[in-house]
Amino acid sequence: MTNSGDFVSSTAAPVPMLLHVEDEDGAAFLFRIAVREAGLAAIVFRVSNGEEALAFLRKTGPYANAERPHLMVLDLNLPKIDGLSVLSRIRNDESLKSIPVIVISTSARQTDIEKAMALGARHYIVKPDSFEKLTEQVKVACGDLLAQ
Repeated sequence: MTNSGDFVSSTAAPVPMLLHVEDEDGAAFLFRIAVREAGLAAIVFRVSNGEEALAFLRKTGPYANAERPHLMVLDLNLPKIDGLSVLSRIRNDESLKSIPVIVISTSARQTDIEKAMALGARHYIVKPDSFEKLTEQVKVACGDLLAQ
């Protein structure tokens, strides 16, 4: 079963929704395929910048009817509002702070990793150099959180 190009597995239970915040089309496409290849049952909804992510989570503007995501996968290097700022705003908002967030970024800088984890990220994935590694990291990081 598909939903607007998103991958969904048919199950009796409701399928969890994953919000993917990524500005690069190629990276977003590979992530969506990695979710499917990892065998994760999830609807993947993508927004392209930090401003859209916050609007989606707060159900404002075109996202007034958005479903609350079970999990958010957040890039750090985003236009308009960067990923660390988005994560900080989520953690300081009582209605949003319980949403689990996984950071995925090209940045392997220790300061970025430490800041993300201090702000409550559940996992930090440095974008790997192969699709197989990406699929495995997505399976490990997202699998348990989507099963909750």
